[in-house]
Amino acid sequence: MSGMLRSKLLATSFLLIFDTFQAKAQEATLNFEAASVKPWQASESQNPQMGRSAGGPGSKSPGQFTAIGMSLKSLLFNYAYGFYRYQYAAPAWMEKELYDVVAKVPPGTTREQFQVMIQNLLIERFKIALHHEQREMIGYDLVVAKGGPRMKTSAADEKSKEPPVKWSADGFPIVPDGAAPFSMQAMVKGQSVLSTNRYTTDHLADTLSGWLGAPVSDKTGLKGNYAFLLHYELTNAPAASGTAASASDSPGATAVDVDVEPAPGLLSAVQSQLGLKLEKRKTAVDVLVIDSAEKVPIEN
Repeated sequence: MSGMLRSKLLATSFLLIFDTFQAKAQEATLNFEAASVKPWQASESQNPQMGRSAGGPGSKSPGQFTAIGMSLKSLLFNYAYGFYRYQYAAPAWMEKELYDVVAKVPPGTTREQFQVMIQNLLIERFKIALHHEQREMIGYDLVVAKGGPRMKTSAADEKSKEPPVKWSADGFPIVPDGAAPFSMQAMVKGQSVLSTNRYTTDHLADTLSGWLGAPVSDKTGLKGNYAFLLHYELTNAPAASGTAASASDSPGATAVDVDVEPAPGLLSAVQSQLGLKLEKRKTAVDVLVIDSAEKVPIEN
């Protein structure tokens, strides 16, 4: 290697290290203009907003973020890092202890900057020590089952004024074929229901990851959007850990006739109702490990 080439490589490496250091330094200085973090008060147990949040970038109130009665673990995976619940190894109390957070967001803050601000706030106030590591766990591949998919091709209409959802006599949501794009998750007679008229299989895999508490990869090879109704008996499946899909961000599906008898477990429901199949596999997953944290946040 020539001296000139070696010098260029060293200079390039130095610039990359400098840029990384500079980016980390900028992230460390991303903070809210003001923030209050305090334990949620038990006397507010009837507060209908418990476990809810509002505001922040992209909302109607971008200048203020508020979370009421939310666990530290939920704050971490919903706002600070965006992982699934199964990607956290944390003390049990972080799921049970509840907190209120009110933060003033600087004008022009992006979603990415907001996420870093939440990280910095929680780490500072709870004195969190953490690290990332790879762990092997059981996951699933979403594939097409024998006989092919049973979902309809989406006929959702962006310009449609037709009500996006109707209800059957049995209480199940039915999405008309030509309605505006819509997705909804609900509980009906002890069954968890996903009704949509525009949903990709990749989005479905993402939703199933949350429901199963395990990674799911879309291996169907199917393209485009689909309409379907998926329902299963909640007691036969792991507790859901994902967030409910909204009409604005969910592609989807048209409801089909449903049996009002107790629904099958989630794995069999996916196969019998959608014509897809969840195949188990081992996979390496990035896990955020919480080494230590304080239950009581430091004073505001």
